[in-house]
Amino acid sequence: MSVDYLSTLNVGSGLNTTEIIDALVNAERAPAESQITKKREQRTVEISGLGQIKQGFETLNSGLTPATGLTGLVASSTSASLDIEIDDMAKASAFSHSVIVDSVAAGQTLVFDGHAGETASVGTGSLTLSFGTWESDGSFTTNGDRSDVTVDIASGDGTLAGLRDAINAADAEVTASILKTSATTHALVLKSRDGADHAMRITASEDAGAAGLADFAYGAVDTNIETIAASDASLRLDGTTITRDSNTITDLLDGMTLTLKSTTSTASFLSARYDTTTATAAMQLVVDGLNGMNEMLGSMSKRGVGGEEDGPLAGDPLVRALQRQLRGFTTTSLTGFQDDPIYLADFGVKTARDGTMSLDQDVFRRTFEANPDSFAAITNSRITTSSGLVTASVLGTPPADGVYTFDLANDGSATIDGEAMTRNGDTYSIATGDAAGLRLSITGSGADATIYVGTSLIDKVSSFASDVLALNSDLGLKITRYNEDLSEYETALADLDTRIESIRARYVAKFSAMESAVTSLKETGKSLDNMMDAWRASLQA
Repeated sequence: MSVDYLSTLNVGSGLNTTEIIDALVNAERAPAESQITKKREQRTVEISGLGQIKQGFETLNSGLTPATGLTGLVASSTSASLDIEIDDMAKASAFSHSVIVDSVAAGQTLVFDGHAGETASVGTGSLTLSFGTWESDGSFTTNGDRSDVTVDIASGDGTLAGLRDAINAADAEVTASILKTSATTHALVLKSRDGADHAMRITASEDAGAAGLADFAYGAVDTNIETIAASDASLRLDGTTITRDSNTITDLLDGMTLTLKSTTSTASFLSARYDTTTATAAMQLVVDGLNGMNEMLGSMSKRGVGGEEDGPLAGDPLVRALQRQLRGFTTTSLTGFQDDPIYLADFGVKTARDGTMSLDQDVFRRTFEANPDSFAAITNSRITTSSGLVTASVLGTPPADGVYTFDLANDGSATIDGEAMTRNGDTYSIATGDAAGLRLSITGSGADATIYVGTSLIDKVSSFASDVLALNSDLGLKITRYNEDLSEYETALADLDTRIESIRARYVAKFSAMESAVTSLKETGKSLDNMMDAWRASLQA
């Protein structure tokens, strides 16, 4: 802000000290301010660029999610009475089966009718629920896998609604509800979980002087109370009869969940087949995601040539390193899926000199149709074995990707790639070496097997992106450091303002002294002029 220093000083040398002081101050301020401002603007641009890169990795991570687990295997049913879906791509494989559903599983339903309302008294005491099977001769066989559940009804809770709530709170896999059966009557409805072996037998114990719970006892088959009998699901798979106690079946077809909705009178067909179109779309999504991130990193770090502007992070070593790591995925070997490593190039992915990828769909189709299982290396991490008698899982940290040899000796001991494994019953594990964390369970006497441990390309890229996005990553620390630089630049500008005001004050003081001196000299000159004028006048007198 310009100040009228002449008025402030109340002197008149004839010089425009305001402009002189401003010019001198600006001469000192401008270079320092320009340097700080230039650094601040550069950091602002760089922070924006780093933020875009961070967002790009977030987009890459989320963008690959739809393709995760898609191996191209598609399950279908020809009947609305059956649903089938893939729940574990690592176990699922192609198949075709005929199915006839003879019966669906049902839970036993007991209806205790004739109560005046929800607040009707039912007495106090307890009901003990036992679970098992009501046999054709009327006897009850207890389910050894389930324990009795006792439901206590205390004073103050002895109403129909209180009994309903107590049963629901007992965690007995029994659902209790109240049904208004007529204008004046209500019924307590009990429904057990599905399956013939989960029917109920109910024993009542009444408190003295508080009768009523005996009305809810069920100690023999009574079709006046039992409206639906407990039953198992029964189906014929390729002519073989299968029974289950649930309509949701997860242990019949590997990696599949089968849901029975109703019975069928004729054969329906279930199938799982590899669909090239689905797999191609998944592969294209991966290619597009990597291309988009590679293009962003290249644009951010490019050096302008031929008059082009530099990227906002031109030459930044961190950005260059991220781009090199990302491009490395285009040539990485994917091991642990089959005996030989798998490469993107096997599926028709070509990489240009700038890292841009393209998908040759004809090559992809030929490769996929010849060996669809290999596509799991792109989309679906898994651990598999070559024998149905050996099941693999992970205990703690996953083992390193690779192909391992499991040797089972006659004495029950076992090795993995020659390293001794720890045995615990039918389970073997190892805590050292590349296979550390691998746990193998055998069925029956077991068998020698090849163990395949593979991390998909998508999961490798996702893990890389997650590492980049971590708060303590190189990218995160750099953004933090650059933001701290901005704060320092703001502080430097504030300090510069303070220093410049001090400089301005010194110039004002100096020019004030100069003006005072000039004024004094002028006054002295006037006095001398007056003396000379008086002397000349005396000479003429």
